[in-house]
Amino acid sequence: MPLAVILTALPVEYMAVRSYLTNLKEETHPQGTIYERGTFVDGEQEWDVGIAEVGAGNASSAVEAERSIAYFKPNIIFFVGIAGGIKDVKIGDVVAATKVYGYESSKAGEKGFSVRPTAGQSTYAVVQRAKSEARKSEWLKRLTSNSNPRVLVAPIAAGEKVVASTDSALFRFLRNSYNDAIAVEMEGYGFLNAAFAYPNIKTMVIRGISDLIKDKNADDLVEGNEEKRQERASQNASAFAFEVLAKIESGNTASETERQKDKPAKSDTPNFFAYDDDWVGRDELIASLNDRIRGNCRLLMLVGITGIGKTALGERLAVEVADWFEENWSHYHQENFDDEHKNPDFVSVAAGWLEKWGEPVTPDDRKDPQRILNRTVSFLQENRYLVQMDSVENILEGNEEKGWSNFKDEWWLKFFESYLKADSCASHILLTSQDLPGELEEEGSRSQNFWHIQLLRGLDKVERVSLFKKIGLDVTPQSKSLEYLERIGEAYDGHPLALRVILGEIKHDPFNKNVIAYWNKYKSEVEEVEKALEKAKQGMSVGGDDKWKLHEYTKALRRNVKSRLDKAFSRLREEVKWSYILLCESSVYRCSVPEGFWLSHLEDWDKDNSEQRAALDMLKERYLVEESVENDQVHVKQHNLVRSVSLEHLKKLDDFV
Repeated sequence: MPLAVILTALPVEYMAVRSYLTNLKEETHPQGTIYERGTFVDGEQEWDVGIAEVGAGNASSAVEAERSIAYFKPNIIFFVGIAGGIKDVKIGDVVAATKVYGYESSKAGEKGFSVRPTAGQSTYAVVQRAKSEARKSEWLKRLTSNSNPRVLVAPIAAGEKVVASTDSALFRFLRNSYNDAIAVEMEGYGFLNAAFAYPNIKTMVIRGISDLIKDKNADDLVEGNEEKRQERASQNASAFAFEVLAKIESGNTASETERQKDKPAKSDTPNFFAYDDDWVGRDELIASLNDRIRGNCRLLMLVGITGIGKTALGERLAVEVADWFEENWSHYHQENFDDEHKNPDFVSVAAGWLEKWGEPVTPDDRKDPQRILNRTVSFLQENRYLVQMDSVENILEGNEEKGWSNFKDEWWLKFFESYLKADSCASHILLTSQDLPGELEEEGSRSQNFWHIQLLRGLDKVERVSLFKKIGLDVTPQSKSLEYLERIGEAYDGHPLALRVILGEIKHDPFNKNVIAYWNKYKSEVEEVEKALEKAKQGMSVGGDDKWKLHEYTKALRRNVKSRLDKAFSRLREEVKWSYILLCESSVYRCSVPEGFWLSHLEDWDKDNSEQRAALDMLKERYLVEESVENDQVHVKQHNLVRSVSLEHLKKLDDFV
């Protein structure tokens, strides 16, 4: 039987919830919280329900939510009770909260309150069910009164203060800073904040309006005294809560989810571009990004050099959060801008999205970019989709006159601006790029809670060994193969694509997993890198004659790695001339050196300090250099693979200029 937990703050709220349950029995938590547990039956739907009265305040509700989740491991948890109306509601109306603002996170200073927005989100599936039931009248049959309250599915606000007057500074602050909140209470934010750590458990805050801030504590004849208003509001909120409970799919309990989390994805999982069964590593990063996608992060950007695993990580994250879009893989959409046969302008792409999602698009629509933009953003606001946009660098351009890494089509920037500024949004976008879109970074800085940039680097030593093992190679401590594999992994800085290509060659004919045979044939290429790095340790950090061929010494590397790197260098040469020259000339450094060493190379080209730094910044934004702090100075270096190509281009630099 599925299990629900319903928490309340006040006795009147508790009794309203309790009236829907039968076969009640008392249970005591080891730390003292007393629950009652009963059964809710509605037609063929039957729920096991635990209830508790936890007292007022966000702190108390957070503690008790965490405690009850750990104790019951429910499918769903509600907080049900009363609230004060701020706007657009009448006494007796019910508010099903899409989100609850924690307004106490704002700062009170000499000039009043300054906003630091933070909010807890109700679960998407529950919000959608609440919207559906709010449009109907069935829930009213659960009421004993002849009233006809409305249900509004909207944001509310929560804090530790009682808002008693429209003349108070706090009320004015709420109206000005959280103007979409239609009610205020004291527990919902703490409750949702605690439940956020359990993404597999459905959550919602449901409130009945017991008073209006403008008439706080007014015992008028129409609505009755405060005690009657609270009773009526509690009954209405409980009636709607149990209507939602009766209609929503139960899903799995937390314990059932724990048992099932290692099961393979459903058979309708898409054919991914990069993610496959040989995936290893990045566990901590996946856990962190998982939380972001399930939270408020609408736009997650994965950036790094070509082949570092951005697309594969995005696809792996889609598998990880599949339950977030209810494992409906039609709600996962992947757009790859590497496809040269597709028109990458905003209208063409967005119109294609809408059509795929079942929305009609007319020829007149395609002539109106603003209409397409509005419809796309509106659809993403109202429906939960995960959209992965790969190789975004292909829809960017840059030059000294117009700026670096801007969108070729201005409507892409307008789309992201509108998307990030929307009051709420059910869908999230996952973007991968070799270049950081400069315009988008500037726009994102205004919506810091809604976006995140994640730089990817190579696999670490433990992850590399896991990859070797997964491919089927002998990595036992006594194996001679492990030493050679580790040397290869180190030379390539853990670059996933290069290592996968090399391991594929080792696994198949003619080597058939004979690592030593592969090493004997190609060891000189790795030893060349090791020799150069050893010279750098001895103080010989400059060496433009190094013969590195990490990117091309086999046919497979030329086809899969060199071709990608050449494409990145070509874009740099065509769009950012001085950055290209700087990258080529700085390839003489075998190791990380102070920034000033790099910048000095452009002095010979009569570039002033600002031009030098602009060229280096462009390389940083394209992730073609790596930064570190050594001896209290910022050092920069090239990834070994990038340096391998840079040395090749350095020899041809005179022909370019």
